[in-house]
Amino acid sequence: MKLYSLFKKKEFFINPGLERIREASKSLGNPHKSFKSILVSGTNGKGSTAAFLESLFRKHGYKTGLFTSPHLVRENERWQVNRQEVDNQTLQEYIKKIKPVIEEYNLTYFEASTLIAFLYFADSNVDIAILEVGLGGRWDATNIVEPELSIITNVSLDHTHLLGDTTEKIAFEKLGIARKDKPLILGSQQKELIKQAEDLEIRKVYVYGKDFKTDIISINPPVFDYFFSTEKIESIKLSLLGKYQVNNAATAITGFLVYQKKEKNGYDKEKIKKAIYKTKWSGRMQIIKQNPLIIIDGAHNEDAVKKSFNELKELFPNKEIITVYSGMKDKNFREIVKIVKRFSKETIITKIPVDRAISKEDITEFDDITFIPDIKKALDRAIELSDDKTLTFITGSLYLVGEVLRLTNYERV
Repeated sequence: MKLYSLFKKKEFFINPGLERIREASKSLGNPHKSFKSILVSGTNGKGSTAAFLESLFRKHGYKTGLFTSPHLVRENERWQVNRQEVDNQTLQEYIKKIKPVIEEYNLTYFEASTLIAFLYFADSNVDIAILEVGLGGRWDATNIVEPELSIITNVSLDHTHLLGDTTEKIAFEKLGIARKDKPLILGSQQKELIKQAEDLEIRKVYVYGKDFKTDIISINPPVFDYFFSTEKIESIKLSLLGKYQVNNAATAITGFLVYQKKEKNGYDKEKIKKAIYKTKWSGRMQIIKQNPLIIIDGAHNEDAVKKSFNELKELFPNKEIITVYSGMKDKNFREIVKIVKRFSKETIITKIPVDRAISKEDITEFDDITFIPDIKKALDRAIELSDDKTLTFITGSLYLVGEVLRLTNYERV
């Protein structure tokens, strides 16, 4: 039995509020109070940032918990201790344990997932848990913890039907994870975030480009120098593609250094460099095949899609792009399709097996794209069109990324 099998049509049900998860956790002994935690939110890059941060702590001897969503291939991916997924038997035991709690408090799928994370990390006696916020921040189930510090990568328009139709409104929701007396790391100089952090009177705010900076040396592979206060770490190398990962890595390093200083703990520059280089994160600008060149990237909103295409043009300036895309109806998918078309030699739209997924009827206004509902056939068609002058780019929903990883038997890392 998988957790999502308990929810059926309610898997994507969202019901804002923290009272249910608070009461549910209380009924199980408040496991979230037995370990230290860090919350990571943001429209884009929060998963990668959380992965970098986990690696930094683990490389310095901490026992880590990592909670992320959504999963790509296996549900177990959501819950990791020292970067090892929870095993099936343990997961089954937790599902059995919380099933009556789910029913009593009418928990959503994400709330139930969060509750398992709390129990698993408490039982595992982790030293620090890195919790990726699922949606927004203020009403997210993870937000019942008292984080040692909070990280917000950036804000852009996404989930506007839930978070608001302006970046100011979305910033307000994201900043719900910040605490006045705890440090806040901002991975962006966006005025929406900085101004509202000031309004909330958060005492210690560290902003990328102001309080900590990077100097990019190379983009393929990404290599950069990092600067924070009087500290300088030279020639930090990434194994993840994309210039934006430099931003995510620097944000994570800052969070780690701020935590270590707060706890009066030391750090090792070489361990920091090794931790960043060793960090893997599937589905983000990931090469899954070299010949023909196939890259997958879960860019699921307009801002992320634009950045991904610009990265591809910079990384592979001599390649034309064949794109396979699928997304959700509750996104601004028509604008995303326009962006895809603008950057692509060929555009193929496919359909992910989710009720909210776009279908052929949703894109009838685009008469010069190919719609192939079967994901494997869409991928096969893109490969047929490929040659040494092109690359195949699979982008959109992370559910599409997960299906492609499953079809290609490519393990998530």
